Amino acid sequence: MRPAVRSAALLAAVAAIGVVLAEVLLSPNGSQRADLVTVLVVPAAIAAAVLPLVRHWIGRCRRIIGVLGVATGAAIVLGVAASAAATRAMFVSSHDFRLFLVVLTVSVGLGAVVGQDLIRPIVADIGRLRRGLHRLSDGHVDVRTNISRNDEIGETAAAFQRLVTRLAAAEREREALAVARRTMLASVSHDIRTPLTAARAATEAVRDGVAPDPDTYLRLVEQHLTTCEHLLAQLSDLARLESAPTALAAEAVSVAELVDEAVESLAPLAVRHDVTIETRADGAGVVYGEPSDLSRVIRNLLDNGIRHCRAGGRVVATVNAGQQVVVRVTDEGHGFPAEFRAIAFEPFTQADEARTRVGRSGLGLAICRAIIERHGGSIHLGPGPGGDVIVELDAFRKLAPS
Repeated sequence: MRPAVRSAALLAAVAAIGVVLAEVLLSPNGSQRADLVTVLVVPAAIAAAVLPLVRHWIGRCRRIIGVLGVATGAAIVLGVAASAAATRAMFVSSHDFRLFLVVLTVSVGLGAVVGQDLIRPIVADIGRLRRGLHRLSDGHVDVRTNISRNDEIGETAAAFQRLVTRLAAAEREREALAVARRTMLASVSHDIRTPLTAARAATEAVRDGVAPDPDTYLRLVEQHLTTCEHLLAQLSDLARLESAPTALAAEAVSVAELVDEAVESLAPLAVRHDVTIETRADGAGVVYGEPSDLSRVIRNLLDNGIRHCRAGGRVVATVNAGQQVVVRVTDEGHGFPAEFRAIAFEPFTQADEARTRVGRSGLGLAICRAIIERHGGSIHLGPGPGGDVIVELDAFRKLAPS
């Protein structure tokens, strides 16, 4: 139903109710009935005729105070006109009628003052919301409306604030992704360019006949190409783990056995660095997971511990079995720099900012985090300044398919 038709129907219903009440309560005679019908029906008819014009004026108002003013003014004028007509029909004395007009004028004035005072906070809050929207459209995501209401305006302000919060979070994430993308491109280009440059130099030396031992130079080329392959494989693994499109091939795995296997395979590296590896376990520490991925995490942590441990020092791998299986790998190296601890598990971050070690891409801990989080666990650095990495996994936790 169109608004004009609906409003006309409602006004007609109000006039009809008035006529019925007058008939029941006043029991008018013929002439009185005609006057009552005129007094009650004519204002409703005038209101139905004027309402579209008032609605048009409201639609052209540029401020909410104008909308409220026009709407309130129209309602007051119609009410005063109807009251004056009815009073004129009822009062015999012109003196009483003039008294009524005085009282009505004062009442309307009091109502206007009180109404304006009550409306002012609403107008102010709508203004705050409008200014906040303008600031948001200009790109500011730190907008605060400071509106506290329990009505629709308050709900709108709360929804607006939630939108601003989400946009601010999205902006921070976008900036972080932009930084990560730049870091990744710089790191990948550095880590690939270095071995490729060395391989090119060795190849040119062999081609030009200036290499004193061509076989040694060719072995170096092979090593550099292997380094590039290793980096690309790590990038592929990280992308696979972070997207995790396939379900885990989960099975019951003893973490203590994985630690023993990793220690056995890394024993030659430990001997080369003059490092002793110790293992401590108070149980098998059975979890549900993918054995190859969990083994990779443990090997990576032990490998890092060996490479960063001082000569003659120890790397200790501890397994605490319980409702939660906790693996702690500690070395006796220099520990993690304070500025590195907050970003230790981000891709392409290394405590060695000089990046002097060719092939050490800074993806190891990021891959470890992706694997452990995929298994529903957590990995973090220990609270102290030392080289202490802690992995926590729920024991006997059967993982749902990804």
